[in-house]
Amino acid sequence: MMQPKCLSVEKTRTFRLLSNKNKIIHVDLKKITNYFENLSNELFYEIFDYLEGYKLYKAFSNLNSRFQALLACSSLRLKIDLRFYSEGTLEYCANSIIAPNKDRIISLSLANNILYQLNFTIFNIDATFNRLESLVLESIKSNELIPLLISLISLPRLSSLEIYYNEDSKELSNIYQIVFNFPMLNYYKLSLFVAEASYPLSIATNEQFSTIKYLIIDHCCSFDELITILSYTPQLCRLTCEQVNESDDNIVEDALKMICSLKRVSFSKFYAEFDELEMFLRKVSPHLEVLCFNSCNDVTYLDANQWERIISKYLSHLNKLEFKYEESIDEELVTTIYHENLNEFKSLFWIKRQWFFKIAIDTDFWDNNIIVYTIHSYSKDGDIFEKYNGNDQSFINDISHNMIEKSIAPDQQESSTSSTMISESNHLNIIDLSYFQPNETYYDMLSPILTNLSITCLNITLSTIFIGTLIDFIRCLPNLDSLVISSLEMLQPRCLSIEETRNFRLLSDNNKITKVNLKQMNDLEEVQFFLDLCPRMTYFEVNCTDYVGPENVLRFILMKNIRYIRNLSLLCLKVSRTNLNIVDNLKHTIDFEQLCHNYTIKQIDNRIYLRLT
Repeated sequence: MMQPKCLSVEKTRTFRLLSNKNKIIHVDLKKITNYFENLSNELFYEIFDYLEGYKLYKAFSNLNSRFQALLACSSLRLKIDLRFYSEGTLEYCANSIIAPNKDRIISLSLANNILYQLNFTIFNIDATFNRLESLVLESIKSNELIPLLISLISLPRLSSLEIYYNEDSKELSNIYQIVFNFPMLNYYKLSLFVAEASYPLSIATNEQFSTIKYLIIDHCCSFDELITILSYTPQLCRLTCEQVNESDDNIVEDALKMICSLKRVSFSKFYAEFDELEMFLRKVSPHLEVLCFNSCNDVTYLDANQWERIISKYLSHLNKLEFKYEESIDEELVTTIYHENLNEFKSLFWIKRQWFFKIAIDTDFWDNNIIVYTIHSYSKDGDIFEKYNGNDQSFINDISHNMIEKSIAPDQQESSTSSTMISESNHLNIIDLSYFQPNETYYDMLSPILTNLSITCLNITLSTIFIGTLIDFIRCLPNLDSLVISSLEMLQPRCLSIEETRNFRLLSDNNKITKVNLKQMNDLEEVQFFLDLCPRMTYFEVNCTDYVGPENVLRFILMKNIRYIRNLSLLCLKVSRTNLNIVDNLKHTIDFEQLCHNYTIKQIDNRIYLRLT
């Protein structure tokens, strides 16, 4: 930052700056300096409020008497963050900024590893920090943290506390007990960097209640330990917890007290059984509005009818549900009644609330293949086959007709939202696959689950997929209507087997695929593959490249393949660059080479649509 004091004593300099319109602009730096110094004190204080304390002093101290007075004003609130500075800077901050300004600091962030190497006494935070509102403590040793927390009880304004702790987890009980006694605490986050933790905290009595409204438990705890912690927070509004495991002991249901103010709950990993989550939802709050969690290992979580009963009876205010359940694809995967009834997640109950069901195949942390079932609150993100606006309404209607799956909602709920939700619920997304050699058993395990869901759209977001793997997935999806491929691996690690070649021919004769979107084309051989695989396609979208342009693709399809794909009515060619003459050039190619006779061609954004009539 330029220092106003230096600029104000310099001679006026004129700089020549070139604007966007190539006009010469003369800038008088003396006037800029004067304008800056003419800002009001109130505006300077607003600027200061965005600056960390050390940076504020470094930029404005010793400039002139006015800035010295502004920095010394008792109404200036300081925010100090000492976690990322060098030793010399830390010593300066401790002695020259913090020590003389304890009563003006409202926010303080400290890390133990450097401060204690320098033997600072900064941790003696006492009543002289009488305006401190927010405190962040990192890597504090347990023998230093406990006395520090006890001293913080005397601070009258401390409303936000974050602790990042990597010491003995046995002290967690003491940490929670002390923090729950803070008189004004509103926000509390405790992060513990150990895999497992156990802490014998007792259920709160009527005289032990905390004022905390926002609680982040950033460590593992069992379900019964969670209930104990919540017994201290009757004013809680939002709860976030990293991982909840099944209970260590038998739970007395009366120990879970109702928290009427609780409206948002999020569990990154909820590994307790479904019965314990059900107990929690029945008891914890009748005004819960948002519920987000991930789980596994208990297939009861996929019981759509049980969810409908719980939500209808106990969670009447719930408006946002984000739920993910993961299931390993291995020899232990067994199709249950809950898998057979997954379509219940598409009933009118879920449609009315605009919560929709999705299924994907992905890999987990250990690179194992998993099925991921999700429930999401609806958002208008657009279809995989994108919709575009243009002046030619007949074109838009035709595009919509070809790109959007026709779905019918029950009874009189035939709104566009309902149709889109049902459509997206019939998608299978293949996000990632571990490097494995799938066999018949692998697909035999998947087939009953996927068939019951009536999957109509397969969306493969892998950077590449082997042709044989794609064929096997399509075989599991007899109702498939739409296919979206990020990139096809034509350089095969091996040739298709005789069985795979036979399956390809059978699929070509029997599949129902009418819409194909190839998002990344490497060569025309990939286009040929989909023309052979999907002879009944009515819509084909191809992302052209600089090496294989729209003219090459157009000629390849219309000259060599149109007789084999007689149902094709709309071809979409996506180009990387917009060219004003591209449509005229394509029309000339079509007419000159007589590729087709009855057609309409139009460009919308970076897509060229050819409608065959």
